Amino acid sequence: MPPESPNLSRLLPKRQTLVESVVDVLNTQMDAGRWVDFLPGERILCHELQVSRPTLRQALQHLEKIGRIKSTHGKKRRIIESAQSEVKNSEKKNVVALLSPISLDALPLFVLFWIDEVRSHLAKMGQHLEVHTSGAVASTHPEKAIESIVQSNPSTLWILLLSSPNVQSWFYHHKIPCIVTGSCAQNVSLPSIDVDYRAACRHAAGVFRQHGHQNLALVVPSDGLAGDADSEDGFIDGCRNGPPPLIIRHDGLRDNLIRRLDRVLRQKSPPTGFLVARAGHTLTLISYLMQRGFKIPEECAIISRDDEPFLDFVTPSVTRYRTDRQAFARRLSRTILQISRTGSISPKPIRLIPDILPGQTV
Repeated sequence: MPPESPNLSRLLPKRQTLVESVVDVLNTQMDAGRWVDFLPGERILCHELQVSRPTLRQALQHLEKIGRIKSTHGKKRRIIESAQSEVKNSEKKNVVALLSPISLDALPLFVLFWIDEVRSHLAKMGQHLEVHTSGAVASTHPEKAIESIVQSNPSTLWILLLSSPNVQSWFYHHKIPCIVTGSCAQNVSLPSIDVDYRAACRHAAGVFRQHGHQNLALVVPSDGLAGDADSEDGFIDGCRNGPPPLIIRHDGLRDNLIRRLDRVLRQKSPPTGFLVARAGHTLTLISYLMQRGFKIPEECAIISRDDEPFLDFVTPSVTRYRTDRQAFARRLSRTILQISRTGSISPKPIRLIPDILPGQTV
């Protein structure tokens, strides 16, 4: 006689209602630290979750019944920490995360230097630096990639490196504690620390003028970083008493830059002074001009906005701007500590003015 069959209805997976799904999503987001202390208002939650207000209210009532949230005066709902979120919060309390769109081995040495310095400073303060790299955050729509990384890596604060306007906007609108190492995009108000590229490029225009160069050009990648936009504004401002400068934008690759330089140098009155926004592209420009037979600096003067150690070995010696990496790291570390302690900081940007290193290219 076959054994008695169990009641299969008890073993079958149960279909989840929309209200239960909303409860699960809200629990997951609260455990991930998406919101601090209080839930957003019902209108915002309805918009984010794409549910009706009656559905949302049923989910909120359930969360209040199980002690996950508590209604307070003014209809704000306070988040009550669960055991899981308490564990995650204790894990993230001493973790600072750095988010980069490119791998460490592709970063400029200046950046690698200050990352090591910051790691050392944070260790002395009992904090740990984690680095997360993902090419997906450099895409046109990085929102899903960012959300996945942030939720999977609880941290007390995020350092945004080479961040696009879309990345900055996501952190800004989600109120995730962060600091931008670079300049903020328009309409994004986040703490930031950067080299004062506007001041450096304005100064560079004056240096060219002092050496008799009137037709000037700024060589800059077209990747949309806010610091490059500041460089362009500063350079144009520095040229306001003479001919407007030419802005040579390129995609960052050598061949593309050379093609654009070819086109520029065929003009009737080509530039004789070039300000270059990347150290590697400075080297490309110098070698290209020398290959074409131009005399540096008599026929073409060059200033590099950025500095890298390899420029120390270039002949002729390169005129360039240099920022103290240790000063940069100390200022960044102090700001991180302040945000960690207080939970917020003024979004007023911190700008460090670089020093010019005289060379033989001007």
